[in-house]
Amino acid sequence: MTSSPNAGDALRADFTAALSAGDRHKAIQAARNLTTAEARARHVSFLVGALGKTDLSALGLKKLRVALLSSFSIEFLRPHLILDAFLSGIQAEIYLAGFGQFQQEIRNPASGLYSFVPDVVILAVEGEVWLPQIYRRGFDHAMAGFAEVIKNFASELHSLIAAFRQHSTATLLVNNLAPPVRPQLGILDAQSEFGQRAGIAQANDQLAKVVRGSPGVLVVDYERVVSYHGAANWYDQRMHFYAGAPVSMSMLPKLAGEYMKFCRAVCGLAKKCLVVDLDNTLWGGVIGEDGLSGIRLDAVYPGNAFRAFQNEILNLQRRGVILAVASKNNVGEVQEVFNRHQHMILKPEHFSAMEVNWEPKSISLERIARKLNISLEHMVFADDNPAECAEVSRHLPMVTVIQLPKQPELYISALHENGWFDTISLSNEDQRRAGLYKQRDEAETLRETSTSLDDFLRGLEMEIVFAPVTASSLARSSQLTQKTNQLNTTTLRLNESDITSRMNDSTCSLTVVTVKDRFGDNGIVGLMIARFQARALEIEVFLLSCRVIGRSVETAMLAHLCDQALRRDAAELCGQIIPTAKNIPVRDVFERHGFAKLEESASGATTWRLDLTRQRVPWPQWIKVVDEEAFATKP
Repeated sequence: MTSSPNAGDALRADFTAALSAGDRHKAIQAARNLTTAEARARHVSFLVGALGKTDLSALGLKKLRVALLSSFSIEFLRPHLILDAFLSGIQAEIYLAGFGQFQQEIRNPASGLYSFVPDVVILAVEGEVWLPQIYRRGFDHAMAGFAEVIKNFASELHSLIAAFRQHSTATLLVNNLAPPVRPQLGILDAQSEFGQRAGIAQANDQLAKVVRGSPGVLVVDYERVVSYHGAANWYDQRMHFYAGAPVSMSMLPKLAGEYMKFCRAVCGLAKKCLVVDLDNTLWGGVIGEDGLSGIRLDAVYPGNAFRAFQNEILNLQRRGVILAVASKNNVGEVQEVFNRHQHMILKPEHFSAMEVNWEPKSISLERIARKLNISLEHMVFADDNPAECAEVSRHLPMVTVIQLPKQPELYISALHENGWFDTISLSNEDQRRAGLYKQRDEAETLRETSTSLDDFLRGLEMEIVFAPVTASSLARSSQLTQKTNQLNTTTLRLNESDITSRMNDSTCSLTVVTVKDRFGDNGIVGLMIARFQARALEIEVFLLSCRVIGRSVETAMLAHLCDQALRRDAAELCGQIIPTAKNIPVRDVFERHGFAKLEESASGATTWRLDLTRQRVPWPQWIKVVDEEAFATKP
């Protein structure tokens, strides 16, 4: 918090010191403390200026190239995007196209847009530019309707996206349309079949339809954002006429935050786990003092607000967010609430880990991270107690902390304000994640009771299915490249457009890996992308979810690649390992399987080769393999 100038000065000093020391987590934490809602405007220039003067390479930030194409003056958004990117662990480089030049930038192959080689392109076009017939001349169509106008708009958008895709595989974000603030028919607009708002709703439906049919293109729900904050607050008519900048300066952080939700997802930085407190978080009151009948959790305020918060947390779990508890409490009293309170929405089975003890919350969070085998950076901790939040922030600055407000009716807004859990796809594996972690726990119990590794692996009764990437597995394939860090040889992040272009390349082989065992179906957990070059099969992507590490699945994957190579008369299988802070488990995967190291660069990247004329990777004996690519089943 920055309640006084002195506090702000101290946080600025902390930020500068952390930057100089190369401490990413502390620098981000100090910047977050400086940019609370009431203080952000005072510190944006300082923070962005300091970032611009600092060599950020030592911080280990994700690098992201973002291009802004707009029908209005959007340069004022740039510092907010840079700052929000940093707060998310991203080093953003921004390209600003000329005012209103979005058509020229996209349709000209020699434009600055394509020479910039962006990772994300934001197409922010106001509705009155796309559809002046509706916004400016709506009255002319009040009887005839907008069908032809909207048809032409959809055609133009489709053509623009097609032109873009010819020269870039970047993720394209397209704003949908906010309705006019003051419809020309006044109150009659809502009564008319051909009112302006109805016309914009139809245009947004067509926009969404075009985008859904275009891999790597996503809708930014600009209409929802404007509505949520209120059009009266969102627009600045003076700046609109004076400088072509219709969005109010005070709303630019909100717009930047909305775009950053997409950027985080593209970079694989969406959070994976929500850890919650219990007392005054999932229910009102303290169970150890108020007892089962005294806590506030029922159908009247404030109990109904806590129930609504629980329901929202359950929705996150259904979206694939892992839930955990870190509470200072007695285990028996907590169990009583979960088992006996009639208004509890969340049940023990919804949580993949529960730490109920009297130790510091930071210690509980570290235990949860180890149990779930996830990084602390992927965790969000929500608690109502400022002291507990401060303790976690102090000892674990890499954990994102949400200090819940005093009023429980504001908890849901606080949880979603920054979109920490937002993703750009939702797979079957996401929706089944809680069950998958339960399956993993059962498998780990088997490991502990087995007399040897071989006994454990045979006892799993594993079946691995290798299948080509198709339209139905495209989103999951892209998601795996974004989220998988440990057993990932190159950590190449690919969007759906990147993968689609490889699917259309006859020299590329794309394979998804599904693993089943005696405890259930783990879903798609692996991805391989390889390219045939002369008589070699070059591995571009080789990754496997941490849920099935240590089961020889990677051996079966390499054996499958050997089969693929030999079917195409390749003489060698080649791969590369690009080291990161998180992919230590994969560093020796090629060496363990008989590959010879060809070279090692100054950065530590290594190149490996397996001579298939002399040897190959053998199939693990305890795994049943179904090779749908070869239309055959191996014993």
